[in-house]
Amino acid sequence: MSSVSLKQPILLLSFRKNHQTFFRALVEQCGNEYFLIRSTKSSFKFSFKAFGYLNRVDLTGACDFAVKEFYAKTNLKIPIMMVSLYFKYLAIINFLRYEVILDSKYQKMLLWNGGKFRQRIVIEIAKYKGIKVYFFENGLLPNTLVFDEKGINYENSVPRNKAFYSDYHILKSLPTALVPRVGKNRDIFKGEKKGLPVKYIFVPFQVDYDTQIISHSHWIKNMRMLFEIISKLKLPSDIHIVFKEHPSSGVEYPDLYQKIQNSTQMAFQNTYSTQELIENSIAVITINSTVGVESLLFHKKVIVLGDAFYKIEGITLFANTQLALQNIVTTIESIEIDTNLIDNFLKYLYYDYLIRKDEDYLTEIYHRLLAKRQG
Repeated sequence: MSSVSLKQPILLLSFRKNHQTFFRALVEQCGNEYFLIRSTKSSFKFSFKAFGYLNRVDLTGACDFAVKEFYAKTNLKIPIMMVSLYFKYLAIINFLRYEVILDSKYQKMLLWNGGKFRQRIVIEIAKYKGIKVYFFENGLLPNTLVFDEKGINYENSVPRNKAFYSDYHILKSLPTALVPRVGKNRDIFKGEKKGLPVKYIFVPFQVDYDTQIISHSHWIKNMRMLFEIISKLKLPSDIHIVFKEHPSSGVEYPDLYQKIQNSTQMAFQNTYSTQELIENSIAVITINSTVGVESLLFHKKVIVLGDAFYKIEGITLFANTQLALQNIVTTIESIEIDTNLIDNFLKYLYYDYLIRKDEDYLTEIYHRLLAKRQG
């Protein structure tokens, strides 16, 4: 551990209880002289002086996200003008609150995700106060954590050019077991396994109101649209489609089950683990899920439909129209993939980009923050 004293502490800003638990573990291991934990839920002071700073921030992105998230979560028919007005005023209220938290003693801030409504407001304040924001989130490979000064998911700093991975070589192994996702106590994830087709393409659902869908999926706005696009495909007679709902989603899809109850080529298979469904598939279609990265571990052909940081030539396939997707699916079995290039990409993620959750991972976060601070 470095003995360097930080004149300006790093702000650990939590929006949820689990963020605070993580931050406390970080402070306990690395020392509270380096960090200050603040929770938005325990801060109710307002900076009325901040009204004068409103012209320095652009709250439009935060409000637009909140409106889209509202409709994705509720499916209510409230007029958009009313919903937009509500979030506009809520954004201003939160701006006045967060202005108090982000005072001038901070040079850096660690923030979970960064793409949600309240986090976007905080980032706007950090911009004009000169506070450098670092982002963290659950990892892209088993037992890892993302730590990035640029952003997460599509906005991260992972190189996007094929040549980078062609030149990257490291003689180390990759993980072979995924961390199981636990369903939200819903019966659809329990029960008997009904058997899988010999040949099938796996289509994992994502959370309709996640930032991955709201912000980075331009032609497919939710899982019902994804389902419709997949159901319009003309499949080779021996290839099936297997869907799985996302274990963390609060949206249910009884109408979709009804539509394919008599189908011979499409089915939901929620009782199988994601790893089982990946390993037994011939390909995976995803908008931009982490499942896409996990599928590459098993050398599967991954077809990306949205903005994804792993949408890289030679590593994944890409379709942004129904016709483009149809053309790929029609020839999916004849498409060859470069497993060496894929492994180079995954090894870069696992050994250079991500933080592996071992006994020293909190110290690794500390060192990355300090190194970038001094640099």
